[in-house]
Amino acid sequence: MRDDTCALCGNISFSKILAISGPISIVKCGGCGVARTHPYPRFDFASQEKYSSFYLDNEAMFRMFARSMMAAIRPFKSSGSFLDVGCSVGFLLDEAKAAGFEPACGIELNVKAGLISQQKGHTVYAEPLEELRLEAGRFDAISFNHVLEHIPDVKRFLAEARRILKDDGVLYCGLPNYDSFMRRWLGKDWYGWGMPDHIWHFDAATFERTLRGAGFSPKAIVKNALYYPYSKSLRKNTRATVARIAAALGAGDQLYGIFTKA
Repeated sequence: MRDDTCALCGNISFSKILAISGPISIVKCGGCGVARTHPYPRFDFASQEKYSSFYLDNEAMFRMFARSMMAAIRPFKSSGSFLDVGCSVGFLLDEAKAAGFEPACGIELNVKAGLISQQKGHTVYAEPLEELRLEAGRFDAISFNHVLEHIPDVKRFLAEARRILKDDGVLYCGLPNYDSFMRRWLGKDWYGWGMPDHIWHFDAATFERTLRGAGFSPKAIVKNALYYPYSKSLRKNTRATVARIAAALGAGDQLYGIFTKA
C-alpha cells in the first residue's frame, strides 16, 4: 500500500487528525472520509507470543464480550453454521456452540491462539479469509470483532465475507469508534488507536457507509463501551464510569453493527 494513497478509495488528499508519536499520525481521507494510521503499519500476527496470553489473562472480560456479542446476534439468527474471523482462543466460538450454532468455526492467524481454539474441538483455519476460498453461501452467521481495522484490503475482505454468507444470513462487525467522548478525552492514549497494528479508524457514518458499499444492509448499529472494567484502581474506575455515561448519551467508543445482504 502506498502511504500517500487511501487503499479504500484511491484518494490522495487527507488531513491530519492527531499526531501519535514521531512520524506516526492519524489522518482522514478527503475522499471516503475513513481515518487511517499514517504511514500504513505493517504487522505480523502469526508469531506474536503475548497475543494469546492477553486473552487468557483477561478471560472474564473477554467472555463477557463474547456473551454480549451472542446476545446481539441471536435476535437475528439463533442457529446454523457460524464463522468467527479472528477467533483468538475461542471464547466466542464457545458461546456460539453453547447457543446452538453448529458447526462453529474460526479463522485465526496467530499460531498459538489458533491451536488453543482447536484444542477445544473447534475447526480453526490459519489462512486469511480472502485466501481460503470457502464455499459460497456456507455460513448462517459471520462475526469479526475488532478485526476490520486490521485488514489491509477492506473491500476484498468484505466481498469475501458477503460471498460465503447465506442469503438470509447475518453479519456481526464490531470496532472502535474514534468519534467518541473517550477518544477526545484521552487523545493519543485512547485504546482504540491500537498502535502499532490498527490500520483503519471508523466513526458511525464511515462504518455504515463502508459496509453498505460492500453490499450489506444494517439492521442495527450500536455505540457502547465494553472495554472499561471496574477494578481497585480509582483512575480505572473513573474511566469506566465516564465511558458508560458517554455510551448512555450516544457517544460510546465502540461500534457494532448487525448486517444482512442488501
